[in-house]
Parts: sequence; C-alpha cells; structure tokens
Amino acid sequence: MINVLIATGNAHKFHEIESIIDNYAGLNLVYLDRSFQVEIIENGRTYEENAKIKAEGYLKFLNDNTKLKSELSLDYIVSEDSGLEVECIGGEPGLFTARYAGENASDTENINKLLDTMRTKEDCIENRRAKFVCLACLYDIKMDKFRYLDGELNGLVSHEISGLNGFGYDPVFFVPELGKTVAQIDSSEKNKISHRAIAFKQVAEAIKER
Repeated sequence: MINVLIATGNAHKFHEIESIIDNYAGLNLVYLDRSFQVEIIENGRTYEENAKIKAEGYLKFLNDNTKLKSELSLDYIVSEDSGLEVECIGGEPGLFTARYAGENASDTENINKLLDTMRTKEDCIENRRAKFVCLACLYDIKMDKFRYLDGELNGLVSHEISGLNGFGYDPVFFVPELGKTVAQIDSSEKNKISHRAIAFKQVAEAIKER
C-alpha cells in the first residue's frame, strides 16, 4: 500500500480528490482535518509556488510531530493550488480565487463579488470566457523530489447561479459542451472533466509509475 497525504484542510477538496483517484488500487489517501492546525501562508506568486508552499508546510508539520509522522508512514505528499481565471477582468480572481471577497469569505460571497465585478466591465458584456486551473505538487518523501502536474477546464461565467452540486464557483461556471454549469452535473461526471480531475489522474499515474 502506498500512503499519500493530501495536503489540504478542505474536506470538499479531499473527498473530490478521493473520488477522482478511487480507481487506482494500492493508493491509501490520508487526510488531516483542520483540527491538526497546519499553518500555511499562501504568499506565492504562482500556482506552482503556492502548491509547493502547502506541501512544504505539511512536511514541516510532520517533522515537528514525529510520532504522527511515524504512524502515517507516508510515501508522498500531494498539494494543489487552483483558481478561476476570467478573461474579461484580466485573469481575476486567479491566485485569490478562494479569498476574492476577503479572507474567510464564503463561496456565495466570492461568487457575488465576481458577478458584481463583471457587471461593471464593458468587456464582459460579450466575453464571458473563463477557465479553471489546477496545479498539483507531488512530493516524493523518500527521493526528496517535487513534480508538478496541471489541468484546465474551459468554459464561461454565467450571469446567475445555477445548480446545487459542487462547491466554490461551480454554480456560475458554465461548460458549453454540456450545456450546464459544473454545479448542475453530478460528481461522477465532474470527476471526468474537471481541472482537478485532469491534474490528479496524472498524479496517480506518476505514483504508479514509480
């Protein structure tokens, strides 16, 4: 069994990642919830830098908690940074996707900030093109090596919220090929096409190759 720590305190993300790579036998995914109080300051200038900061933050936490590290017997740490980039507002919210409306903002607050911002931009009247981006950082503990894998999902920002599934900006991210927002499709369909699915399937393949 290969033990892989998913470096996130976001239960939604963990369960989504778990579903994405559930078919890869031999991988045991480990989750440390927010009660472990892993301190991460995402001050990178790129998705890659932020993803590495998260992986290194969890590694430091484990090195400071040797008993837990021994119990988990990890082979890999996998972190990710993801964002929504909207063309007509210069790629915003980008690195600030999760906190677009401020620190600890809710999904609804972030979505409302995005839609309000787009309403004030003339360029957004005709152009609603956007993409979800995911950058996964795979850290091989034994080899002390980092590897980066990415995924993208292209679509449009809708004018209003539609759908009850998913999280984050899913209710306003419209996928033309499906004729629906990401929040209007079920998780099994999302986990075939999403930016995170593309990146983490590569992560699973990279681990299996080793």
